[in-house]
Amino acid sequence: MSESPEKQRFTLSLSIRMKLILINLTLLVGVGIYAYYEQTSLNRLASLEHAASENLSSSVDLLMLRRHEKDFLARRDSKYIGRFDTTFEQLSQRIVDLQQTLASQQLNLNQQESQIVSTLDQYQSQFHQLAQLVNQINGKDSSTSLSSQLSTDRLELKQVVNQQQDQVLKVTLLELLESDLSYLASPSEESIALFQQSLTRFASRQLPDEIIQGFVQYQQSANAHIEAIEKLGLTSSLGLRGSLRANVHKTEQAIADLQGQIDTAIEAATVSIKNQLHMIGGAIVVLLSGLLFLIGRSILSRIKAINRLMQQIASGNGDLTVRMNAKGNDELATLANSFDLFISSLHGHIKDLAQVMGVLSESSCSSEQSALKSMKNAEQQKLESESVATAVNELVMTTNEITANIESAASNAQHVTNEAKNALELTHATGKRIDSLAESIEDSQAQIIALEEQSREINQVIATIQGIAEQTNLLALNAAIEAARAGESGRGFAVVADEVRQLSHLTNSSTQQIESTIQGLTHSISNTAKTMQTSAEQARTTNHHTHHVVEAIEQINAQVSEMFDMNTQIATASEEQSMVSTEIDRNITEIAHLANDTYQVVSGSVRCSEQVSGVSHKLERIVAQFKY
Repeated sequence: MSESPEKQRFTLSLSIRMKLILINLTLLVGVGIYAYYEQTSLNRLASLEHAASENLSSSVDLLMLRRHEKDFLARRDSKYIGRFDTTFEQLSQRIVDLQQTLASQQLNLNQQESQIVSTLDQYQSQFHQLAQLVNQINGKDSSTSLSSQLSTDRLELKQVVNQQQDQVLKVTLLELLESDLSYLASPSEESIALFQQSLTRFASRQLPDEIIQGFVQYQQSANAHIEAIEKLGLTSSLGLRGSLRANVHKTEQAIADLQGQIDTAIEAATVSIKNQLHMIGGAIVVLLSGLLFLIGRSILSRIKAINRLMQQIASGNGDLTVRMNAKGNDELATLANSFDLFISSLHGHIKDLAQVMGVLSESSCSSEQSALKSMKNAEQQKLESESVATAVNELVMTTNEITANIESAASNAQHVTNEAKNALELTHATGKRIDSLAESIEDSQAQIIALEEQSREINQVIATIQGIAEQTNLLALNAAIEAARAGESGRGFAVVADEVRQLSHLTNSSTQQIESTIQGLTHSISNTAKTMQTSAEQARTTNHHTHHVVEAIEQINAQVSEMFDMNTQIATASEEQSMVSTEIDRNITEIAHLANDTYQVVSGSVRCSEQVSGVSHKLERIVAQFKY
């Protein structure tokens, strides 16, 4: 199907870039329309889902109201009334927001909404009535509650009856109080009936006037309490509790019905939005497909035309004088004109290439001969470098062995130095101990000399005692002579004189024994003093010799330290020599590697020269195929 001339001129006047821009603009407009409608639809669905979420939250708030209700009934605490009202306000506001959301989505659910609002208002009103009645019955903060009044009247009646002497009346009162407490512990129709029977049975007795008044008051309080309990509800399905429960169930059912209708609306909106999006997407796809078909066909027709011209050039046996001469203003026409320029340039290059081929052939032959010679030289350099590397490696091993021996000698010298230092420290300690021993010997010698002086003084005292004993002996002898002269009258004095003489002999003998002991002790002390003096002289001599030993060890330590320093210097020099030898070995090895690399490169150069020669001959054959 051929195109009209006006259409051909229009398609030729538009570049491929403009055609692609036109496609992109169409695509962007279509995607924008699709995205706008999709966003609007998603906003609607989000609004409906938010309404459903709010409705579920309403169910949760209703459960919280039930919880506050049960907490209040269980604990009788007024704070749960405040919590109930707060939660009720939140729920009411949520219902109002839900009504506005549903109205904005044009959903006619006013009947369900009105029913929920009505039942919630009734629920709040009934809860406050229930709370008021519970506080009236058994309020924690009220001292006038029905339970408190009943307890007060019960106590007053019990006190009045206990003042009576009627035991049967007291037993009846106990039965009444038992039914009273049973009713309070578990209010039910049965416990209420038993309690009322007990009241009737107590009232049927002949009661004194002071008891009648208290019993009437107690009976009125009991009836009021029973009436309030029955109004509140004996079970969860009776009284205010039953009404409250039924109302809550209505509210829950209304919220559930509203949730179902909202879910139905969400499903219907989802189906409708999907269908509309599919229709819009299909229209955009059809529009883009048609546009791509038309523009693609015009581009393919231009490409086919240019391809036919290029086939003519390719099948012209290398004729570089053929040109496309394409028409139009699009990129394909520009490509054809650029190809014509390339062919013209290639035509000139082929001419130049034919001239260069001769020079290239001669250069490749010369380069190949030079490369072969360089390869032989590189191979010889490689062999020589490997021989030098082997010799240097042996030198490095010898140097490392010398270094290891020097390090071992340095380690031994360091060990000798440490031992010399330890010996020097021990010698110093020994010298100090010998000095201390000499001082101790001198102190002992001085004490022994003092002891010797004291023993001499003891000898003098003993001599004095011996003189006294001899004088006592003489006096006792004279006394005995005088007692003998006196006769019978001096016999007692003679006995005393005899005892004194015996004591004088004992004292004399003991003194002689002490004197001999002291003399032996003095002799031993003198020998000990001489021995201590000799030991002191030997200790001083030993100390003097120890100082000479210390000086000798210090000299040895200094010489060993000097020898260690020299070994360290030798080891350092040996390590430096080893490092230099290693560096030389590494450099020689590197030179050998470089020689090997040079050999490889030269070998590659030879191959390249051979390849260049082959390529040169091939280029000659290729250039010969072109017409220029």
